[in-house]
Order: sequence, then C-alpha cells, then structure tokens
Amino acid sequence: MVTMSRNKDYQRLLNSKRWKMLRQEYLRAHPLCERCRAEGYVRSAIDVHHVIPVESAHTIQEMEALCFNEVAGQRLEALCIPCHIKAHAEQRSHSK
Repeated sequence: MVTMSRNKDYQRLLNSKRWKMLRQEYLRAHPLCERCRAEGYVRSAIDVHHVIPVESAHTIQEMEALCFNEVAGQRLEALCIPCHIKAHAEQRSHSK
C-alpha cells in the first residue's frame, strides 16, 4: 500500500513540473534499480528516491534544496517499487 505524506509543502514539491522533469531525467540516466544492480540483479527502476528525506527539512527552502539539488548522485536513487518501499521502511518515513 502506498501512502503519501500529509505535508502539503512536500506534496506540492512532488507534484511540481520541476520535480517531474528532474525525476524523468534521472530515470533516463539511471534506468535500472540501483540497489538491485548493487546486488547483481537487473530490475527496471520505476521510482526516484530521495536518500535524505525531503520531509526531514524544517523550512520550505530546506525542503526545496533536498528535493531538487542533486549532489554527485548522493541525494537521489533510482529504485524498483520493492526497493523503494524497503528504503522508506528503513527510514521510517511516512510516504511510500
């Protein structure tokens, strides 16, 4: 079951044209699940995961920085659905 955060600012960011474009570009550059590849499996990436949860920010400016600023592949991760769910469970995040 997929649940979405109740944070309105977070929802707005993930529904923005800017995020949708960045997500699409990232998936084009990383078409395979990065966690599965690390374990020797080949599975298509469907989701783009924020390694540092956007919701962990305290201000909208910090949220925007976490959402949009890709730093040498350290903030985003292309994942299949099972790996994305697992990533959120590990973070104890309220989304996914």
